[in-house]
Amino acid sequence: MCKLHSLFFLLFSIFSYIKLSKGSQPISKTITVDLNGLADFNTIQDAINSIPDSNNEWIKIHINQGTYTEKVTIPYQKSYIILEGDGSNETFIQWGDHEPIIRPDLDADIKISWNTATFLSLADNVILSALTFKNTYQDLDNPQNAVAALINGDKTSVYGCSFIGIQDTLSDLCGRHYFRDCSVEGIVDFIFGYGQSIYEGCTLNTVSSGVPVGYVTAQGRQQSNDPNGFVFKNCHIGGSAEAYLGRGWGNYSRVLFYQTYMENIIVPKGWIDWRAGYGGNFTTFAESDCIGPGSNTSGRVKWEKELSDDDVKKLTSISTFINSDNWLDQQPNDYGYTSD
Repeated sequence: MCKLHSLFFLLFSIFSYIKLSKGSQPISKTITVDLNGLADFNTIQDAINSIPDSNNEWIKIHINQGTYTEKVTIPYQKSYIILEGDGSNETFIQWGDHEPIIRPDLDADIKISWNTATFLSLADNVILSALTFKNTYQDLDNPQNAVAALINGDKTSVYGCSFIGIQDTLSDLCGRHYFRDCSVEGIVDFIFGYGQSIYEGCTLNTVSSGVPVGYVTAQGRQQSNDPNGFVFKNCHIGGSAEAYLGRGWGNYSRVLFYQTYMENIIVPKGWIDWRAGYGGNFTTFAESDCIGPGSNTSGRVKWEKELSDDDVKKLTSISTFINSDNWLDQQPNDYGYTSD
């Protein structure tokens, strides 16, 4: 389901990997954005557009504090971009597009998500830091697809960012991603996609709405040999509404919560098979060493998986699950990543 790059971009990625194989790379240039005209650009999109196609040196776009009401896209051909704010409580990117989910098939779901997203990140090698991405659609009695951010590029790391919405808040759509010290807010499938991602030290909050019960995740793994899945490590789940930990968006959906604190909002069954339709025979929904009143597994569905210590270690290890080629080590190291 992930978009295939053209031969040009494949060759470009190989060249870039060779170029970056020696370790953490410096930031070659910093440009700034300010709403009041006190910087290089007034809009984030203009700053992104100024970066040449096929760029292969890290360029930082620092976004001064303020609320930027604009849809923002990092195109496929503009890699090695850092978007950095003054803090997730200081720099906001927001828009309010929304569409009802018809769900004839997965491709239709994805197309709608692309249409509504406040922020689209399509390029490989991107860093996001100290920003809030928000979809301002606020009809709590009628949740619709209203994506705050959609990440479809490989090798994306996200530090100290917030994602705010109601339904489909964060589309962790495709690629290897690392989220650290982030927060995600919503009620229906508010983290969804085919991403191969680790969320470390993140906060996941449900919001009250007209929906009787919510779903934290909807992971879309389609085949048993697909490497993707969502891993939540040392996270915190809370909020104001009951929710399942996840439901299967693909036949082989894979989600693991590890050493995560769960408030008393988790539905006792924990999981729903949903679209997979196989009674959980092929899904990998699991919990390991979690704590808190919502972590009691005695009422969980019978098909929740009990992973071996070795399997848990493989999934929760950054170096094993998402960083086998050391791409995180090759990114500028100013943003808090440390290898495990």
